[in-house]
This record gives sequence, C-alpha cells and structure tokens, in this order.
Amino acid sequence: MKQHLGKTQTKTVPFMDGEVEIKVLTVGQAKLIETETKAMQGLPAEEQDQLALLRSVIRIAVVDAEDLTDEEIDSFPVTELTKLSEAIMGMGSDEGNA
Repeated sequence: MKQHLGKTQTKTVPFMDGEVEIKVLTVGQAKLIETETKAMQGLPAEEQDQLALLRSVIRIAVVDAEDLTDEEIDSFPVTELTKLSEAIMGMGSDEGNA
C-alpha cells in the first residue's frame, strides 16, 4: 500500500458548459471539510457562512482552483457551484469520494 501514498486520483465532472477535473478526496481532506462544517454549525445562524464553506471545498478539491479568490469563485452561478460541491462530496454520482 505504501507505494500509493501521495498519489492523487482525479475525475472529470461537468461544470457550466464544460468540464473540470476534481480530486478524489483523501480521508484527511474529508476530515478537514468535516471539521470546518462542524465549526460553522457551532456558530449562531446569523454568523454561519455557507458560501465560505463552499469556497473551501472548491479550493480543496478542484484542480487548479486553490488560488482562486473569493471574488472569482463568487462570480460563478451558485447552482453550478452547488452541483460541483455535490460531485466532490460523492453525492449525485455512483462513485464515492470518501
């Protein structure tokens, strides 16, 4: 198994009128997202920032998205980002991500 450490698996998913490549989440990345989600859920409702969590997921998992600014990510349609997030988290596909 050690020979597979550090290897990144990716898959291509539809996004807007094209496709993007997403990384299959590692256990560590899934735990990071879970930690961020729990931290946000612990805040009062008016302080919860679902879009910040969405941006974080996109930066973690989409190839070449780690350097996108908040403003750049915010320029995409929210429905497209939501679909992308669902694909990343393994929802809406037969392939699990965790």
